[in-house]
Order: sequence, then C-alpha cells, then structure tokens
Amino acid sequence: MDVQESASGSATLLRAAGRVDSASSAAFEAALLPRIRAGAIRVVLDLSGVEYVSSAGLRVMLMAAKAAKAGGGQLALCCLSPMVAEVFRVSGFSKIIPILGTETEALSAVGA
Repeated sequence: MDVQESASGSATLLRAAGRVDSASSAAFEAALLPRIRAGAIRVVLDLSGVEYVSSAGLRVMLMAAKAAKAGGGQLALCCLSPMVAEVFRVSGFSKIIPILGTETEALSAVGA
C-alpha cells in the first residue's frame, strides 16, 4: 500500500496504490486519517492504482469520510477500477461516499 499526496486548490489529492486489505489497512489508515485530522478536510482519494479493497479497507474509508465531514469537509473517491467499483456498489458504500469518474469531477464535488 502506497499513498502519495499533492494539493489541488483547496483540496488534498491522495493517490493510493496496491491492495487495501486486512494486511495493509492499518498502514492505509495511518496514511489517510492523520492528514484529515490535521486539517485536510476536502479530500479526493484517487484509487486508480488500487487493485483490491476488502471490508477492512472500506472501514478505513468510512472513518476518513466521517472525519472529513466532522471537520466541515468531504471525502470523494475517483478513478476506481471496475472490480473496486463493484465492491463499493455491492457493499452500499457507493451511496455513502461520493464516487466520481475523474479527479476533476471529484475535486469539484469536494469544493476545491
């Protein structure tokens, strides 16, 4: 699991790569949540490099979305592979966390 950060206007863009499963979810959480708690409340998470998401990964993303919302912001996801998008659809998370096709759309969704 690797997470790279860049800024885009008033938003934080995070690009994740690898698998987000029980073995890597703690590292994913450690990369994501402290940034949000430190004030990055408009967050776009680009999952184009993520090949698999388990329930442990979904839990981390839900925690991140709640943390961003608590700070007055929002988390949006973008660029999901068909397999990862299916996990979000089947789990119902696609109704909880905004999922957009492109980074530009996701940045707009979080108010960047």
